[in-house]
Amino acid sequence: MNLLPNSLKLPQVGRQEFLSAVLLGLLGFLLNTFELQLGWGMHFIFGNALVFAFMRVLAPQSLVLGLSISSLWTIFLWNHPWAWVVWVCEAIFIAFFARGKSPVRSDIIFWIVIGAPLLLLTYGAVLKMDELSLLLVIVKQSANGILNVVLGELLYAAMIGLSPLKKHGNWPKLNVDSFVITILMAIILIPHFVYLAMDAPRWERSARQTAGQGLEYRLAISSAELNGWVESRSLLLRMQAKDQFDRNGARNQNLINELSPDFVHITVMGSGRSFRWSALANDHAMPIVDGQFTRDKISAQRGVRLVTAGRERARHSPQFSLVVPFNANGEAGVIIAQLRDGVLLKLVNAHGQGPAFAKFLVSPSQGVFPLNQSSLSLRQSVEALPMADRIMSLRSPVLISDLTSGKSAMSDMRAAQILRSKIVSELPEWQIATVTPLAPAVTEARQFQLQLFTALMAFVLIVAFIASRISRRMSQTLGWISKSAGDLAATEAQPFKIPGLLIEEVHEISGMLASAGTSVDRERVALASAQLRLANIARQAPVIIYAFEVLENGEVKQTYVSDSLEKIMGYTQADAGVSGWWTGAIHPDDKDTRSAIFDIVSPGNVVDLEYRVRHKSGHYVWVWDSMLVETNPQTGKLEGSGVVMDISERKIASEQLLQADKMASLGRMISGTAHELNQPLNFIKMSVSNLRENTLRGRVDPGRFLPKLENILAQVERASAILLQMRIFGRTPKELPYPINVKAAVDAVMFMVAPQIELDGTQVETVEKSGVVYVQALPVLLEQVLLNLVLNANDAIKSRYGRDPGAQGKIKITLERRSQLAVITVEDNGTGISADVLGKIFDPFFTTKPPKDGTGLGLSISYGIIRDLGGVIRAKSGRDGARFTIELPLAECPNDPDIPPADARIT
Repeated sequence: MNLLPNSLKLPQVGRQEFLSAVLLGLLGFLLNTFELQLGWGMHFIFGNALVFAFMRVLAPQSLVLGLSISSLWTIFLWNHPWAWVVWVCEAIFIAFFARGKSPVRSDIIFWIVIGAPLLLLTYGAVLKMDELSLLLVIVKQSANGILNVVLGELLYAAMIGLSPLKKHGNWPKLNVDSFVITILMAIILIPHFVYLAMDAPRWERSARQTAGQGLEYRLAISSAELNGWVESRSLLLRMQAKDQFDRNGARNQNLINELSPDFVHITVMGSGRSFRWSALANDHAMPIVDGQFTRDKISAQRGVRLVTAGRERARHSPQFSLVVPFNANGEAGVIIAQLRDGVLLKLVNAHGQGPAFAKFLVSPSQGVFPLNQSSLSLRQSVEALPMADRIMSLRSPVLISDLTSGKSAMSDMRAAQILRSKIVSELPEWQIATVTPLAPAVTEARQFQLQLFTALMAFVLIVAFIASRISRRMSQTLGWISKSAGDLAATEAQPFKIPGLLIEEVHEISGMLASAGTSVDRERVALASAQLRLANIARQAPVIIYAFEVLENGEVKQTYVSDSLEKIMGYTQADAGVSGWWTGAIHPDDKDTRSAIFDIVSPGNVVDLEYRVRHKSGHYVWVWDSMLVETNPQTGKLEGSGVVMDISERKIASEQLLQADKMASLGRMISGTAHELNQPLNFIKMSVSNLRENTLRGRVDPGRFLPKLENILAQVERASAILLQMRIFGRTPKELPYPINVKAAVDAVMFMVAPQIELDGTQVETVEKSGVVYVQALPVLLEQVLLNLVLNANDAIKSRYGRDPGAQGKIKITLERRSQLAVITVEDNGTGISADVLGKIFDPFFTTKPPKDGTGLGLSISYGIIRDLGGVIRAKSGRDGARFTIELPLAECPNDPDIPPADARIT
């Protein structure tokens, strides 16, 4: 039994929608990673807007699934799951309760009734967030959630405005209520969020800068205090050491008394690390000198400095000693004065101290040691600071903040600290680091942001109420207008006046629509009927009708072309909308002739011309173009119209009359003589071969019969070749052409002729100018054509060798694309073709070779093959040899799914 009411029944979700929801969620998750920084742990995220954009086309459970995935980023961003829980609840509310209503208004209601209490419960009771941060989270999250829905609505409005999307699926329209409140909320929220995004970095930057300046000031004071103390004590230590040298070790008690408050004992060492004496203790009070100070630390060349004893990491506070080089009575030495505990801390904390500032001594090898009162956690945070941050702290302040799992990032950022370090020349192995909390600056920034967000949400509620009232009045108004327009379209009766319209202009427009409705409707029907008749005539006529106007600069602008264009020439209306498309399709040989006639036409005169135009499939067709140009009496502009007719069949028929006469005799011979000649020729060939064998065995006189038998055998082979060529020429292939790789056909031919070509010393070069080229053909036929052309080229080169033995034979095969055509060129540097031979080179039985070398059918058959494939083959001769050019329409790649499999090409 189903306990859910009808409004909450869940529709079935297919696999495609489920995958779409998951994909939208992942995309929203990715967009959420590009969060908008508001400083101190606050962010705006907008990836959920992408999922909300599809709330009208997704099932409720799909919308919730997509939002659940996209909102997962908040767990990683804010370090707890509660924001994710609230936003999933928001998705559930909108998915089930905003259907057919304004999603933005529904979302505002959600944040008032459900969202804010949930945030108060989770962030306040569970996360124990402070009051200021909690209030800021509530207003910020509410504004962020409402803005996501607003952006989703705007994105959906943009999508349904795109024509391609209208063809796929059901895209419900936005009602006036949703549109008005969305626009008003967008006007309010988007500028506000942009301002916050620009203002927040300023607050954080200012807070860091202020804190950093305070830290730098205290570091400078500490450095100055330490520097002054080191200089004064170095002077006293040198005086004490010189006085002892001058007095042969006797001590100056006044100097000793002045140095005693700062040093535990003083050791003076001469050259070679020899122990001299201890000034403040017994001679045996300094065993550390020999073991705990390296030669580098007490080197006199390194100047005055503070050093620590030992090479290993200290477990407690380090013991510092002041090292002072000196020179007395020509002997160089060094003074090592061990500082009393607390002396260094007193120096660096002499001025500017307060509970808000913590100071540390930091050394990569010795560790971190506090110089004043500080918490253990802060010391651990400083000690855990990466080396890169330590180096950066020497140039600028560095933020210290530890995120705690399950605790709000805002709370952690409120306890953040700023650290600044400085290297003091007197402490070459150490850095002095100063740390101060950012809580005051964070509090100030959040108080300001809370004021802004509170004012924003109050304004949102006011505008939402006003927008609801306005949208409802507009819905009623537009409903009356829609009803009036429907009545106007349905009948000729004048609609009634619309009472109580909100906008006066709409009231006036309704009256004008009512008075003009009848006449406009009648004229519209008559015009539509006339246009339909003309369009049908133009579409069905076997001609292309076009119109144009001549602009002031002399350019021609096409204004109309009939739909029959696609049926006759293959071009669509979109193709015809491109400027100069027809002129660009005219055959290059005919372009100048057409321009010479059509460009100088005068008004009132009809001109016509026959020329060739490239069909969209790539081949050229013959057309008859008739055009008339007249002056429009209304505008004074030149306007023209004309018709174009396809006369290709008529041209082909006239051209084939002469060719048919040449081929008639061959056609008659093929069927009648092929069978009759084949068997006798086979018998003759067998008999002659037998006679030749007898002659070779000495049964007959070889000198008398062998030459004649050789001639008979050669003629028989020639006759058989002629019959074979005739059969190929007259045969109709049983396979349908399909896309083949032209380069593969060339390679197959070269494989067959390579031995002969190499034997003759001819070089062959194959050049691909346009990558892989496919044509619609049968491999055996295209290979036959290429084989004839290559062998003919080789024969021409061998003929030239006879007259010019030093010449190098070369054959070049070029493959390229030209527009929609595949062009194959075979060039040689042979004897070339004379002018009287060039016109009949494709005639059957015509050959310039000796009788035993050719039948005269090769080029004729090649001509027929190329013609049947929808292409042309041309021959051209020059001083450097001959060139044959084949043009075939390009074909799609064989991987195209529209190309049938091989077994489907057999008829």
